[in-house]
Amino acid sequence: MSRAPPGPLPSARRALAALGLALPVMAAPWHGSKSTDELTRAFYDLEVTAYCGLANAAVRAGFEREIARLKARDDVDEASLERARTQAWKEAHLEWQNRGLGGFRSWCRSEGRAAAERFTRAGSD
Repeated sequence: MSRAPPGPLPSARRALAALGLALPVMAAPWHGSKSTDELTRAFYDLEVTAYCGLANAAVRAGFEREIARLKARDDVDEASLERARTQAWKEAHLEWQNRGLGGFRSWCRSEGRAAAERFTRAGSD
């Protein structure tokens, strides 16, 4: 009894294999120019405040002010803003997932609180 050589992977298995190759790239932090890194950090910090329930009007105003300052200083285009926003969301979401059940509380006490305080100060300047 001879076996036929294996054919192409079924589409679901092929998709999983491709995803397995893409995940390390998707999860890796993206670093661009200094201004892009600062934009990504601002968006990341806003995401953290949202996950932690700290994104109030004062935090949002400070975030908007910081983004406006970075855009004016570095003449940032919409594509760069979108890349920074997307990367920040990925990084914040992965961090939240990595914290596990209840583990996000220390994240909120440290990074979340620091981000909220920074944005609140920026909004009142």
